[in-house]
Amino acid sequence: MLGLGRVGRSDVFYDLGSGWGQNLIIALTEFHVKKAVGIEKDRERHQISTERLEKRGIAPSQGIVIREDFERVLARRVKGVDLSEATAVFYGLSTDGILFRKIQRCLGTGARLIYYYNCLFPEILPDQVQFPFYVSVAPFRRPKSQYEWLSAIVPKKRSSIARGKRPGLEELWDELSHDYDVHRIRERIWNYEKRLKKTVGSS
Repeated sequence: MLGLGRVGRSDVFYDLGSGWGQNLIIALTEFHVKKAVGIEKDRERHQISTERLEKRGIAPSQGIVIREDFERVLARRVKGVDLSEATAVFYGLSTDGILFRKIQRCLGTGARLIYYYNCLFPEILPDQVQFPFYVSVAPFRRPKSQYEWLSAIVPKKRSSIARGKRPGLEELWDELSHDYDVHRIRERIWNYEKRLKKTVGSS
């Protein structure tokens, strides 16, 4: 995931909803980022991830977990935390159009938004794909059609219905819906479809 995002020594990495801190640890110890910041509102996860960083001798100036709701960070309501400094951001929770616009407003040119298959953004196209991970670089590119977005997101290049052809729009939606059924999060598909149609119109 971090390799796909080309994360490295010059980066400031943010993890929105950083959980037990594993992404922060990997970013700091294997990708040697300049700074890693986790945002985690759960008390236990915050405490344990902070202890994990301390055990590895990582100074708070280099790696820190802020106990806060990332929605407040996106609203610029947390003193001393500024998402605009981030050059790479990971987000791995459910999405909606309002959340996307908040993230978009915070990120500067060239910042990379890293996400994965279970938390997609129909408002933008990925610039890099290594399933199940995606990277979109700010300023983000809007899809021009449902098909453009779906064919970039769904890792299916050959139709199961029409041999020798690429899958059609309905087949791509079915493929995405099936995968979400497996994870029992099908309701997200309806949300994606609504947002995608709003982004591109009926095309």
